[in-house]
Amino acid sequence: MNNNKKDSDTTKNLIKASIALVFAISLGLAINFFHIGEEDTTVKALTDQFNTFKRHVVSSHWQWRVRQPTTMIMLIHYDDSGSEINRTPVRMNHNGWPTADLSDVGCEKIWQSVVASPLRVDGFKIHARYYAELDVDEDNYWCRYSLSKGTYFDYYPASGSVTPLKD
Repeated sequence: MNNNKKDSDTTKNLIKASIALVFAISLGLAINFFHIGEEDTTVKALTDQFNTFKRHVVSSHWQWRVRQPTTMIMLIHYDDSGSEINRTPVRMNHNGWPTADLSDVGCEKIWQSVVASPLRVDGFKIHARYYAELDVDEDNYWCRYSLSKGTYFDYYPASGSVTPLKD
């Protein structure tokens, strides 16, 4: 009798475990099937800042062309409604593109003067890195702006070119 009870308890426990396993698998499949992929809001916010950066680099260049020769311009920043929100001095190179010291700090200054906002996106830090093929040639360096997850773009001050956003 005692042996029958143990067999009955074991069978009940196996049935309960099987039901729990089937439920867990069904739940996992349902979540996988019905899950809608969401856009990464951090990358979207970086894309918005990237577009602002590109636009303001070009604006700075054209303002320099009007006032040349000068090594500094005052870049005026506007909101979507056209109201002035900020003014930042921007150091310009001899080709008329925003520039700064040849260092990571210099790349940070370029960002801050052109975008007029801190190196942060959606609460995450944007890393500004200085790269150069030759340390002696000012025209042979670039700044890379990146998130820790790998999304980045490069800015070449000698030509004012900005690479597309890459993952």
